[in-house]
Amino acid sequence: MVFPVCRQVRDLGGGADVRYSEPVAWRPDGRRLIDHPDTDQENTVAATCDVCGKGPSFGHSISHSHRRTKRRWNPNIQRVRAMVGSTPKRLNVCTSCLKAGKVTR
Repeated sequence: MVFPVCRQVRDLGGGADVRYSEPVAWRPDGRRLIDHPDTDQENTVAATCDVCGKGPSFGHSISHSHRRTKRRWNPNIQRVRAMVGSTPKRLNVCTSCLKAGKVTR
């Protein structure tokens, strides 16, 4: 499957004016897939389900005086050993996918 690729300029920091562009691919469900030239692996994002792609949601904690502070709600991610094809692999799976039976342990 071919993903659309766009270029993104990332600053390496450190006071140097060194910049490089890294290809950024987007999956059909809107998740970002970073393609590194030296490896063929994709980056994994913390608190993201490998099955449905559910990630953290963001909002505000609102106090009684209605002051707002930013916060995030993480999904309940469990690291389970599941069968992918015929080989067992460790996956980050949300509990709603486990409960729905989308993963075979």
